[in-house]
This record gives sequence, structure tokens and C-alpha cells, in this order.
Amino acid sequence: MGNGAVLAAAVVFTGLLTGCGSGADDGSATPPGPPAKGTVVLRDIAFKPDKITIEAGDTVTWRFADQGISHDVVADDESFKSDVQDSGTFRHTFETPGTYAYKCSLHPVQMTGTVVVR
Repeated sequence: MGNGAVLAAAVVFTGLLTGCGSGADDGSATPPGPPAKGTVVLRDIAFKPDKITIEAGDTVTWRFADQGISHDVVADDESFKSDVQDSGTFRHTFETPGTYAYKCSLHPVQMTGTVVVR
């Protein structure tokens, strides 16, 4: 086995040990550090970040990670709406450029956000 094959096997094995590439997304764990592009985390009764800029055709994922506190994601223009939930994720694909304001209907003063679609 050549060095390249050994390296590739090691990378695959390491990924299996750490769960990388499993495709599982139950929202139960939020990786440390800033969220991935196109991801908004609901934590500390806030959307983090509260403003996100994406390209038309991109999908935004909201990850519910507020330690058992229920929230939802509701567009001001009602173009998208999640269920009320305390874990898991909600996704919406934005096809049309524009600015989309949204909130948590349970915490409308503390939790507001904006998606800017270019």
C-alpha cells in the first residue's frame, strides 16, 4: 500500500471515530466556535448571529440549542415558519434576493433576526 493510500485510510478511519460525515443532524450538539456559514444558532434567548447574508438559492439552517427553552422562527412576511421546538433544526431555502426579517413568536422582543439574500 502506497503512502497516499495509507494517508487516505487514516483520514477515513479518523472520521469514523469522530463521527465526521455521519450526516446525523439532530441538533443535540453544537460544535464549538462560530456557526458555519448559513447557520443561525438559537441560544441564550437570541439568534446568533442575528443578521446573516447569503446568496440566492442558499439554505439557512437554524439550530435550536437553548438548553430546553422552546422557540420558533417566523418570517415577518410569513414566507417561512418553523414549529415551536427546543432542539433540532429548521431549514429554509431563499430563492429571491431581498431582506427577510424574522423573530421568535414566543420571545418577539428579545429574538429578532434578518436574512439578507443577494
